[in-house]
Amino acid sequence: MGKSGAVRSDALPDGGLGPPSMPPAVGAAGNGLTRMTVNLNRQAVQALEQVSSATGYSKTDSVNRALQIYAIIHAIMERNEGVLRVAHLDGEVERIYLV
Repeated sequence: MGKSGAVRSDALPDGGLGPPSMPPAVGAAGNGLTRMTVNLNRQAVQALEQVSSATGYSKTDSVNRALQIYAIIHAIMERNEGVLRVAHLDGEVERIYLV
């Protein structure tokens, strides 16, 4: 994602122009939402608060977006031998490994 927030369509697992389509969650309520309890460590809580504050999104929206982005990153890494490459404006290419 660039500063504009746009995601390149070739980065999406289904090759579409929007977020990948997700099947309804098992046990989803009639409104398509699933209530979950999640235990976050201190670093995750700090990251969630920072992102929510910086973007203006609620914590729920931030978690939903983070999981969708993680799915996209995972698909990219599967296609690229487990590596995510980020090209910076100065031409430097950085390799990111998730462990």
